[in-house]
Amino acid sequence: MKIIISFLPELLEESKFEPHHTPPQVIYLLYGVLKDAGFDVEVIDPFNFYQFEGEKKLYEKCFEFIDSKISEDDIICFSSNSFNWGFTKILTNMILNKYPDIKIVLGGLHPTIFDDYVMSVTNASVVIRSEGEKKLIEVIEALINDDDMSDITGITYRDGEEIIKNPDCGSLTIEELEDSPLPDFSILPKKAKYMDIPVETSRGCKFSCAFCSIPHRNNWRGISVEQLERRLKNVMQYKDNFSPISRILFVDDCFTANPERAKAIAEKLKELNFNKKYFIEVRATDVLKSDLFEKFDPDLISSMQVGVECGYDEGLRKIRKGLTIDKLLEALEKLVNKGFSDKIMLSFIIGFPWEGMEEINKTLDTIEHIATNFNIFCNLNWLLFLPSDLWKEKEKYNIHINESIYDNPLWPNSKEVFDITHPLVTEEVLKETKSRMADMEARGLSAKLNTPIFMNTVDIIR
Repeated sequence: MKIIISFLPELLEESKFEPHHTPPQVIYLLYGVLKDAGFDVEVIDPFNFYQFEGEKKLYEKCFEFIDSKISEDDIICFSSNSFNWGFTKILTNMILNKYPDIKIVLGGLHPTIFDDYVMSVTNASVVIRSEGEKKLIEVIEALINDDDMSDITGITYRDGEEIIKNPDCGSLTIEELEDSPLPDFSILPKKAKYMDIPVETSRGCKFSCAFCSIPHRNNWRGISVEQLERRLKNVMQYKDNFSPISRILFVDDCFTANPERAKAIAEKLKELNFNKKYFIEVRATDVLKSDLFEKFDPDLISSMQVGVECGYDEGLRKIRKGLTIDKLLEALEKLVNKGFSDKIMLSFIIGFPWEGMEEINKTLDTIEHIATNFNIFCNLNWLLFLPSDLWKEKEKYNIHINESIYDNPLWPNSKEVFDITHPLVTEEVLKETKSRMADMEARGLSAKLNTPIFMNTVDIIR
């Protein structure tokens, strides 16, 4: 028996996958966990499925590939988010149609949030709702031995025809995170040559923005600088498995949550001198309350993403960002003065459920001001209606959908889903937004509008 772990790619079009520049760290982390526990483990990387792009029977080809790897007594583990859930559901059911007794374990953000639903539309054996390192070995051993799982917290499981949801379990402590086995990228597909090397320095976020679907909100845990050095040295031994021009991508949702720790990391990166550049996520309010970027060498940073989302104060209050536009501009001025202007990418979102053209224009005004006066790149996206606190109050905005929308692997590019989840966005709003962004392009401003495929995409190049 072996344990198969996979994270499936997201479909962009019917026979085309969304490009992956970073391997999903979770499957290589869980590979390390299970290998250290003595299990026979195989990882199926998303890259393995790209060979089937353009095939008319894409799902069948991908199933045949997985089928060539499994036998009836194997256990298959799929990690899934809301973007690849539809594809995961399809392949899960194709596997179970051929092997009705095989054990399939589902984990990740989407099955955690919608555990009852994903169990009802598949015949998966278990959903692990907690962090995988915490419960996976216990679940695997119970499945192998056909043990009772009523005492395993943090899971939802199938007992005959009944679906049972056990109580939640606590999150991993910082000490448990630091003691966990490290990701093992020794088995990374050689031809993949990913551009980003993922490294986790913290988990969770201190905040809970209304639109956000990340797990562990209001639950930030940062590992020590000494443990980060261990993690960096671990991934660097696999650097030849990545692209020669790869960078290190800190996958943290809130890298700067503890500015003093972030400053110590900056000093450590200079000391280690790995000849790599780093990607970080930065919160504007952290820039203001610390001298963090006095310590960071701009030459060490490939890019930093600063999430702004709404370009007006009322919207920022509604999404609980803890930021004002005046504070954002103050933070940007500070970063520009320290030499980071060409490293910054500001992330904006339009199309929140309360937004029509008036509100969208406020965000576009802010983008235009920043691009004109700071020459900082502004990346603009239409809201994707992910599981979040907005989901919980969707009826308030006359949005009538349920979990089944995510069963469609192409939901992020579905016009029907877009129309339902953007109740105040009319064709005129789309046209005016496109026109304003086109005007910015004509003037050479540093901004980009990303749109679903069903729209006429407007690419505004730096």
